[in-house]
Amino acid sequence: MNELTDYVLAVGVAGSPSAPEGVKSVDVTPPAGIGDITAAAVEGLRAGGLTPADLRSRVIFMAPDDPGCLVSYAALCGFAGRRVDAYAGGAVLEFSRLDPDGSAFADAGRPAGHLVWAQAGGPGIPDAPGMPTARLSSNTPGLATPEAVTVIRYAARLRMVAPAAVRDALAMLLLIAAIRRRGEDRFPYLSTGTEPAPTTKDDPTQGIDLEKIRRAAAEHRQQLRASRRGAEIVPAVPVGAHDQRVADANKTPITTVLTRLGAKADAAGRWNCPRPDRHSNRDENPSMKVLPGNRTRCQRCDAEKIGPVRLVIDVLGLTPDEAATFILDSKQTLDTRGG
Repeated sequence: MNELTDYVLAVGVAGSPSAPEGVKSVDVTPPAGIGDITAAAVEGLRAGGLTPADLRSRVIFMAPDDPGCLVSYAALCGFAGRRVDAYAGGAVLEFSRLDPDGSAFADAGRPAGHLVWAQAGGPGIPDAPGMPTARLSSNTPGLATPEAVTVIRYAARLRMVAPAAVRDALAMLLLIAAIRRRGEDRFPYLSTGTEPAPTTKDDPTQGIDLEKIRRAAAEHRQQLRASRRGAEIVPAVPVGAHDQRVADANKTPITTVLTRLGAKADAAGRWNCPRPDRHSNRDENPSMKVLPGNRTRCQRCDAEKIGPVRLVIDVLGLTPDEAATFILDSKQTLDTRGG
């Protein structure tokens, strides 16, 4: 399990606990005076100076003791394009290791008619007027019954009554987002549970639309990337012999390097991670995918896609030079045997 010091960047808002020494911190508190909550959340990201490059490293959200921080957390997930780990209730919550979707949660079948609005929350929330209510347990197993999953998955709009404990609120948010996932997570409205019965599909009185915030933050990220494409082109700096050797090693097929490190692929193309000691209970089930660009990633070990040299450095504890030698010498040996 990760520790706070394993992260490179800590993102917080007003009231967040301090980041540990040595970990860079950024404040994305939505500024006051902006009436539009979505615009304020995105402006918080902008004012904090976050860039897409920042989110390539290991990032953790430092949650204050206020479920209202889910607004900024939704914006951060949208900007990152993925689930972000969080620190809440004195513990690191490794949300980035959740399954990519909620298909593992069985439902009771599609509703007989079109379900426009529904509500979800903990076991003690009251029924909502004009809509079904899904109650989620904080204990495992049985986080959600099939009937609750049906309501959460198929409702066109869903409002979530967050638990008072921020740790539980974050966990509930991502459980609901995973169950509602269609290509990517779909966030609910953040509700108090006291709103009136909805009158339209996009009734603004139902709470804070966290999905709208997530999408606006993702659009902000795309705009930043587009602006960089138009930047001035700087002539390439000649590559030295040392860097060229590392570059050549990174051109070696990642599957060749995985095999050299003792990994094997299953029938679906997933590879065993050569670092099982980092997995809980030394789980050796295939957890790595070969990705475009000659990269790979283990969802349990890597915060980002990595190439051959980085993989060897991580597995064998070598320097970049030593890793390049390991890869190129083994590649030469294989080529010689093949000839």
